[in-house]
Amino acid sequence: MRIGADMPEYMGGYVAVFAVLALLMWVLWLGRRRAATRMTEGAISQPAMDQRDRLQRAMERLQVNIMEFGRDIEGRLDTKIAALSTLISDADERIRELRKLTRHANGHANGVPPLHTEVYHLADEGIDKIEIARRTSITPGEVELILGLRSPRNA
Repeated sequence: MRIGADMPEYMGGYVAVFAVLALLMWVLWLGRRRAATRMTEGAISQPAMDQRDRLQRAMERLQVNIMEFGRDIEGRLDTKIAALSTLISDADERIRELRKLTRHANGHANGVPPLHTEVYHLADEGIDKIEIARRTSITPGEVELILGLRSPRNA
């Protein structure tokens, strides 16, 4: 699985910012580590200690900012996920409704059941009721009933 393959497009900017911040933290940590190494090798002057303290405070502020940024991103993502879940649920419901309507429409084109349509078609071709009954596997009485139900607009 490719990392970030299922990540939304707008997240690319956040990932890039996070990567830059992580790199900056690493560089500051490395500088702090080197300063600590130098401190063990000999006495550190007061300006160097002041600089180290400023860097340490800057690092702490950076860590706080990164944590706040992470919480902000997490909140935004949670909100978007909730909205998308709602939209998906609505879409699924509409799909079910459309499928139901499609099945109903296919079964009763123009409000006429398929068997009735077939009987009307055969009768329009001039085939007698007994032959229609045989072809459609229904009784001649049902053929008469279906033809009797035929409305003038379907004639």
